[in-house]
Amino acid sequence: MADKFNLLIITPDQLRADYLSCYGHPFINTQHIDALAERGVRFERCYCAAPLCGPSRISFVTSTYVGEHGHRNYGSTIDFRVPNLVAQLKRAGYRLGMFGKNHCFTYEQLPMIWDELDEICLGNYDGHPKFKHSFSSFTLEPDHEYNITARLTDEAIDFIQRNKGDRPFLLWVNYQDPHPAFTCPEPYASMFNPADFSLPPSFYRGPDPNAPRRLYNWWVHSEMALATEEDVRKAMAHYCGQIRYIDDQVGRLWTTLEEAGLTENTIVLFFADHGEFLADQGVFHKLPVFYECLVRIPVILYAPQTAWQGRVYRGLVEEVDLTPTLLDLLGLSTPLTMVGRSLLADLQQGRDEGKEDVLVEAGIGAPTPQHPLPVAHKAPFAPNSFGPGAMIFDGRYKLSFYADDTCELYDLEQDPFEMHNLYFDPTYQSVRQQLEERLLRRLLGVRMRDVGVKWPGPGIDPRSEPLETSLPNELF
Repeated sequence: MADKFNLLIITPDQLRADYLSCYGHPFINTQHIDALAERGVRFERCYCAAPLCGPSRISFVTSTYVGEHGHRNYGSTIDFRVPNLVAQLKRAGYRLGMFGKNHCFTYEQLPMIWDELDEICLGNYDGHPKFKHSFSSFTLEPDHEYNITARLTDEAIDFIQRNKGDRPFLLWVNYQDPHPAFTCPEPYASMFNPADFSLPPSFYRGPDPNAPRRLYNWWVHSEMALATEEDVRKAMAHYCGQIRYIDDQVGRLWTTLEEAGLTENTIVLFFADHGEFLADQGVFHKLPVFYECLVRIPVILYAPQTAWQGRVYRGLVEEVDLTPTLLDLLGLSTPLTMVGRSLLADLQQGRDEGKEDVLVEAGIGAPTPQHPLPVAHKAPFAPNSFGPGAMIFDGRYKLSFYADDTCELYDLEQDPFEMHNLYFDPTYQSVRQQLEERLLRRLLGVRMRDVGVKWPGPGIDPRSEPLETSLPNELF
């Protein structure tokens, strides 16, 4: 594919993968996002680089891990001179438009980066008087200044209609929804009946003494003891309403491409930066922890003139792999600083083997408080965003290792809701040891496949049998 192709990136904020129909939600009916998946490839098991906005988006655009780019907290931004996807397209002569939240580049540089720009970030809707808790949900007034989802789409549509000439474009639409507070205008606010929602099993168990302290601290700080089951179901219903609001915008954008005759020369990437608790583990919002509801993200890629229609890629994929894949599709070079692996060859050859494991990181170098503090928070800022940690997942076993907190080990085949921490279970000592070694190697930048090392299977002590190695000469 040549660099004549346009690129449209659609990024909702805090969208769980399992809250789309194409990922298995039983009744949300995301027909437009599902249609995009039917036209392209859906990545079943893609994991974000961090369950926080800024670090995740920086990892996406630079194709580097959090431990490499060093931006670990919410408001992180990078200098545009750092090699990144947008810079590569700007260098190739693309016209650039961005509408919505930035959470990526240094704000002073935005006018220089983008040819057209409407940067707006609403935070947590802190200025709205009805936003009182992390689980707050309410109907958003249609004329309220926070009702920007349709407006951003209007601006994106106008950009497409005015830029369908010979010069290719990059259009990045960053929606606020379905981020807390859980609010949307009608008809979306009343689209779902709270009574239709079942609360997750982990909500009912209450604070878990075997969970990381940061999780219990957040449960206290967010005043979850005040949340009734009705509050929780109402929040889930509004979350679905927000997603349907986004889904309709995806439909509008696709229709615009069709009417402009651009569907055969525009690549479309739909992905979320991270997920949302939504009552899993008894809380709402997000934290520097690594449960599936936060770190598994929806990713759909449409590329014209390919045979990927309706394909599902089931291998493990990392967020850092997305930008090298896009650059390959566009026929542009990938900077040597980018560490992700392009998936283009896999897609062209019908493979979906994926990676041996995925790495996720979060938290900064400040201690996690030993006990909850006498504060009430609506969003997980300090002291809830502290304490570095990292996760490695091999497709079955997940290890979450924290520098100053209770570590976790889960068998997702047997425990999909991540309710039984096996980290201290002697039966799983060999699994834990193997994953700790693999995590250490990943944090050091060594990926087993890159150096030809074949790991033993889960549950086998690596010292019990020799490793098969075939080290390429260029490593020395």
